[in-house]
Amino acid sequence: MQKSKRSKGSPEHLPARWSISREPPARGSRAFETRAVHPPAPSRQEGLPMAPLLDSSSTYSFSDTATFARASRAKTGAGYVYSRWANPTVDAFEAALADLEGTEAAEAFASGMGAISSVFLALCSSGDRVVATRQLYGNTYSLLQERLPRYGITATFCDHDDHTAIAAALRGAKLLYCETIGNPKVQVADLPHLAALASEAGIPLVVDNTFASPALCRPIAHGASIVIHSATKFIGGHHDLLGGVVCASAQMLEPVAEVARDLGPTLAPFNAWLGLRGIATLPLRVERSSTTALKVARALQRYDGIEAVYYPSLESSPSYRLAGALMGGRGGGTLAFEVRGGRERAGAFQDALELILPAASLGGTHSLIVHAAGVTHTQLGPDELVSAGISEGLCRLSVGLEDPGDLIADLTAALAATG
Repeated sequence: MQKSKRSKGSPEHLPARWSISREPPARGSRAFETRAVHPPAPSRQEGLPMAPLLDSSSTYSFSDTATFARASRAKTGAGYVYSRWANPTVDAFEAALADLEGTEAAEAFASGMGAISSVFLALCSSGDRVVATRQLYGNTYSLLQERLPRYGITATFCDHDDHTAIAAALRGAKLLYCETIGNPKVQVADLPHLAALASEAGIPLVVDNTFASPALCRPIAHGASIVIHSATKFIGGHHDLLGGVVCASAQMLEPVAEVARDLGPTLAPFNAWLGLRGIATLPLRVERSSTTALKVARALQRYDGIEAVYYPSLESSPSYRLAGALMGGRGGGTLAFEVRGGRERAGAFQDALELILPAASLGGTHSLIVHAAGVTHTQLGPDELVSAGISEGLCRLSVGLEDPGDLIADLTAALAATG
């Protein structure tokens, strides 16, 4: 395949009505909140729509066969040909995320797991080994533990804060993988330290930044090479889209984009359009959910029916210092807690909730709760759950945009009803 000289999502790649203007000198100095509302966009013209344009076309026509053939050989960088290769709305979404994460480019996917899987398949081959922190989303763990070994790619797991073990495991490894905020117990990874270890080993640090979002942390600024998001969560923010995105330099992203084109985990234009809508309110939503989550965490700490509360911004949290250094003291919109009485009591407690909904996912308008061992981490066996620090009573709470007093009242009433 002929390689385009222009990276996907670059200004030259987009048609005139979609082309991203060369950034004026002032843009780089604008606040994150302003850039979220005003992402890289078409040059100003009269009558420009305020809402992002939705281009749902799956294929594009050309005026002559020679131009069509050249564009088809290039795949990207020469206009639009086929939406599995590139689409204007998807490109606009990618440009917005790359801007917020501070990377040169981005590649969008149909889901977060599509993004994660594509990174591993792009950077690793049969016989390669990766190192990953043990504090991971259950599907990511099963991908590394069960699926990728079928293709000759293996993984070594280490605790996120055992830097000695990580350094030793990195010898001969292909990459280091972690989550900014671990799922489900919300431990914060020491990204600068992990980046230094990866750099010393001559390999990239790949960071899943889903729980933090770029509103709280931008891993590239702390030494990461690749940043991944499930856009389904905070970026979308309304429980109505599936999507994923990988942000990196154009050079680092090229093999990932090739996997996307070959295997086809393509983000639908409509979901990209929904993602652009979500990005505009991302800073406000993350700030709101972080503030409320801290209030909820402090309230749960005072309740006898709770054995432990995990939230990075709590002064008692082992992640408190890192939350201050990497996320401005905010802890994100997700917390975890252990209900006294194990799995049975945790289930009864969730059934007694009236406002907070039992549902998977996080980062949206509604507060959602899951039983970790029974829902998000069912792929882990008993010993693996113990190694990951997931107890039978552990619940993960994604805090939405409701009033904090109402959420606390719902939680305490359910605990009292099942006590």
